[in-house]
Amino acid sequence: MYNDSTIVLPDNLPNGLQNDFKELQEYYDAGDWLQFDLFFEAVEASVKAYYLSGKISREEMNMIFKKYGVA
Repeated sequence: MYNDSTIVLPDNLPNGLQNDFKELQEYYDAGDWLQFDLFFEAVEASVKAYYLSGKISREEMNMIFKKYGVA
């Protein structure tokens, strides 16, 4: 479970991702590492799908993964 609070994600990301990040933050704040990790697996796939469909840039994808400790 990792969340770099110094990285602020852009406000213009798709609403689906924004909602996912809010849910991840709730798990993080609650210290629920199991739900965080399980949910992040789905979020990771979703982020990649948004990138492949051109809805987010490579830079945004990399920023998201850096924030959550994937990159």
